[in-house]
Amino acid sequence: MSNTKESVVLKYDDMGIPSIMLKVENTAKTPEEADRMFFVRGVEYDAVYLSRFVNCVQNGRAYSLPLMDPKVSIDMDDAIAACRKKGAGWHLMTAIEWNWLRKHTNQDVHGNTWKGHYYNDETEVGIEVPNTWRTLTGSGPASWFHNGNKETGVADVVGLVWKMIAGIRLKNGVFQYMPDNDAAHPEADLSKRSQEFKEVHIDDLPFPDPVKIGPGEDGLMITTSGEVEGWDAVRRRDVVVDLPADKIPEILKDLGIITEGMDKDDAWFAADADLDEAVCYVSGSYLSTSSAGPSALSLYGPRSHVGSNLGFFSACLGEPVIR
Repeated sequence: MSNTKESVVLKYDDMGIPSIMLKVENTAKTPEEADRMFFVRGVEYDAVYLSRFVNCVQNGRAYSLPLMDPKVSIDMDDAIAACRKKGAGWHLMTAIEWNWLRKHTNQDVHGNTWKGHYYNDETEVGIEVPNTWRTLTGSGPASWFHNGNKETGVADVVGLVWKMIAGIRLKNGVFQYMPDNDAAHPEADLSKRSQEFKEVHIDDLPFPDPVKIGPGEDGLMITTSGEVEGWDAVRRRDVVVDLPADKIPEILKDLGIITEGMDKDDAWFAADADLDEAVCYVSGSYLSTSSAGPSALSLYGPRSHVGSNLGFFSACLGEPVIR
């Protein structure tokens, strides 16, 4: 039973400039039934607004608009600032928000995964930005929208550009996250030195080491035992989940680290266990071919990384729930 309701709305920033957003309304009758996406530092919210289009930037502010060249060559700190500058509630899309969107995305969704078109069908094209291989936001066919509908869907959830996501990272191979949707809080410390990130432990194991992600003795691993070092990128189906099947922490599923059907998933999964901090990108880009997808996940770039195939979505909180 769904405890959310979706609608397309215009959401205005504090300068009165609109973005086209997917409003995800919290319809749960009790806090216990509400998705954890709606909880920020213990406060329950009535809605979360998700960008329908990969963001452009105008006057230093991020906007969700169609038929725009998405903002690229921007690092994570500047993307966070471009979202927060819009006013109360605005933030860089978080991991728990992205995972909600991923779980509500059609399995057969396509996108600009090879130089302006879908890699497996050259007739699926968008309007190409000259000399870039990028396509204008939302300019592709209905199959490039998360629900297969150009009027109500989120565009370019697969391909076009990798999307920076807040709230999860690797620190020297150790997976860290912010609980619930705390990364959406305007005062959340999303910096490299932040102490607000938590580790994941399986407490009833004999040696409760934190969950680590990176190359180990059996390949690219999600593990609490042994060492991980270096970097690697494989298909999700080739990731070794070295955790007891009956003790996999739910938070790893809630954040899309471990996904249903992972053993058959061709999407890209990458991690760098040597970086002091590796931030998160999702979904693939115009160069990803068959490795792009809603579950494509990259934890191998520093926050200073910029590229012509790296952009972002903004999001915005609604109002606190009064029950």
